[in-house]
Amino acid sequence: MKYKLFIILFLVFSIQTFAQDFITEDEPTKEDAKPTFWDRTYWGGEFGLMFGSATSIVISPEMGYLLTPNLSVGGGIIFQYYNDNYSSYESTIFGGKVFSRFFLWKDLYVIGILEVVNLDRFNQYYNQNNERYWFASPLIGGGYMQRFSKKGGIGVSLLFNLNNDINSPYYGQAMPIIRIGFAI
Repeated sequence: MKYKLFIILFLVFSIQTFAQDFITEDEPTKEDAKPTFWDRTYWGGEFGLMFGSATSIVISPEMGYLLTPNLSVGGGIIFQYYNDNYSSYESTIFGGKVFSRFFLWKDLYVIGILEVVNLDRFNQYYNQNNERYWFASPLIGGGYMQRFSKKGGIGVSLLFNLNNDINSPYYGQAMPIIRIGFAI
């Protein structure tokens, strides 16, 4: 009987011994370690193709920074080739953007974007491009991101253009603007 009691006590205390983890005051824990700049930085963007009566090719890389786990800010560049066969309008559009994204609940977010692009002005009376100009488009909306890491995922945004005047590159397009992007 003493032999069995000795084995049971030995096993109980040996299990507790393996479960202990000693941390000295000199060693930082994972909770204490501050994330570095690169730990909070993410890369991503958008890529789009459209073919038919109009052709559009969009490449828009971006870089973001997580200010908090729910709030990020960033910027990016925009490059688009656009050709409308119906009106003979053709333009190479380029520029930049800044954005802010806030996650409200789990993977649902609100987003604000300011895009400033340079494009050809189309003269509808002479059916020709005659000058280049800069145009700012503030966009607001919301979306959903399917995450595959703390910083990365694939997102779908529904955006509304707040400056939909005749010179806007979004003029005449259906609202909301639907965008699919990614972050890594």
